[in-house]
Amino acid sequence: MLKRLLLLLSIFAASVLIFGCAGEKGSDGKNGADGTNGAKGDAGDSALPAAPALSGHSGGGGLGGYILAYDVQAAYNSNTFFWRVSYRGNEGKRHDYYRYTNGAWRQEGGDRRDAQSTIDQDELQGETDLNSTIYEQRTSIMVNDPSATANVTNFGKFGCFLTCHNDLRHMPEWEDTDGEDTKYVNLAETNTLTENTPVLDLWHWRAARSNPIARADDQNILAKTFTNAAGTDDGGRKGDSGAGVFSTNSLSGGNPSFVFDPVTTWGSYAPKWDNFWLTPFYYFVNANAAQLGSLSPNPVVMAYADAVTAGYTPSEGDFVPRRILAAGGGSHADITSYGTQFNPESADGNLGIWHVQMQRAINTGNADDVAFVAGNQYDVGFEVHLWEYTTRDHYVSFPQTLGVGSAAASGADIVAVDAATVGGAASGTFPLPDWSQVPPVRLYLFQPGISTWEFLSGANATNAKVYTDPVTSAVVDQTHGGSDAVSGGTNACEDCHNVRSSDTRVPPIVNAGAMEARAKLRGGIWADTPHE
Repeated sequence: MLKRLLLLLSIFAASVLIFGCAGEKGSDGKNGADGTNGAKGDAGDSALPAAPALSGHSGGGGLGGYILAYDVQAAYNSNTFFWRVSYRGNEGKRHDYYRYTNGAWRQEGGDRRDAQSTIDQDELQGETDLNSTIYEQRTSIMVNDPSATANVTNFGKFGCFLTCHNDLRHMPEWEDTDGEDTKYVNLAETNTLTENTPVLDLWHWRAARSNPIARADDQNILAKTFTNAAGTDDGGRKGDSGAGVFSTNSLSGGNPSFVFDPVTTWGSYAPKWDNFWLTPFYYFVNANAAQLGSLSPNPVVMAYADAVTAGYTPSEGDFVPRRILAAGGGSHADITSYGTQFNPESADGNLGIWHVQMQRAINTGNADDVAFVAGNQYDVGFEVHLWEYTTRDHYVSFPQTLGVGSAAASGADIVAVDAATVGGAASGTFPLPDWSQVPPVRLYLFQPGISTWEFLSGANATNAKVYTDPVTSAVVDQTHGGSDAVSGGTNACEDCHNVRSSDTRVPPIVNAGAMEARAKLRGGIWADTPHE
């Protein structure tokens, strides 16, 4: 316990705060920025409350840290689809680095869960070789097309829970030696019989690994039968075809493969660690991305060997990024994030509001992307990763329906408006839609705890799974009262659960408790992982 306290006190204390939000639900269970159903706020901030309450990261006050207000807007025109999502959190625009210290380069950065695993030297919890926590924050949108040849049959009822399993990273049946092991969908839960088929489109925005060059990571989720091999990613979250928008600056012979090209950094091959939070050179790019994004011209990489030839000798405190941003190519580079901005609200600039905008072709023609068609409805789910946390410590939404255009608005939770009706993007991709004219839909995201598909569908109870909390020695209950409804596909999550305890205007058919309270019973929120 002392170790955990020391960790939380010592690692980026400024980022362990969370903003609560005001506003009650509208008549359909969702509200806009000013607490009314779909109504917009003031022109300066069209998607969030004007006077938030600050509350503690691990509970106490406001929404207690387990619930996150998340506002969604969508628009389209004849050739482009646009998302805008807004939420409060930490800036999180840095990821991981190499730092030259005591005569050697070592990796700095990683997520909080792996940092605690390093302190405890417990490979059942995560990686055990981190020196510090520096981790980007990100948000993602999963899209399922019910009319597509390959889709996830009940995604509209259960959303991203269908992608969460016992054997994934930082879950009960995983350990560090298993490798990354990302999310996937069981083949049996789809309408395809072909292994490794893309069934969900994933728009993945990253504050550090894509945003500086106005990109997002275009990915997909595969349908598959999971088999585990040590040290690799056996999961199904994959990049779309083509070159990605970032790569790894690997160590070679004890040195990073790349440092900064001094022509692009006022003469510096590597900034100093003492200026880590102040230097504008916290990222670098391949030459093909030198002019991308609002920060351009960007700092560019130089091969380490070339830098040494030119006279560079590393000295104490030098640091370089471990990731290299790139323009990408093919389907993997379809999504841009022009228009994204962070509005600081704290004195140190670390806490504030993210307005994340993503856009791509309405129909890319690629098999790993969902094609949006005016008049159709789609299933969508949203995720946010904050506070240097990742994997199961993120926030998720219940699945929502997206209607594209007024003809598809009936019964849809979110409606993508025709950009021609709001101004700014009647055709083409620029300028962006006038978002002040698009009413936001307020969602509340929650932390799911260890609520895997095997738990929800009853497989854990059938297989007599026993997971024990390593801190309290208490057994985490693996019996889900709604497992028959889940496995049979007869009820949706929101038929039995609200998100917040205060959500009373739209009660579920079966009152099984709000996720705000239920998720805490699933074990492991910001704490050690229960294991077999």
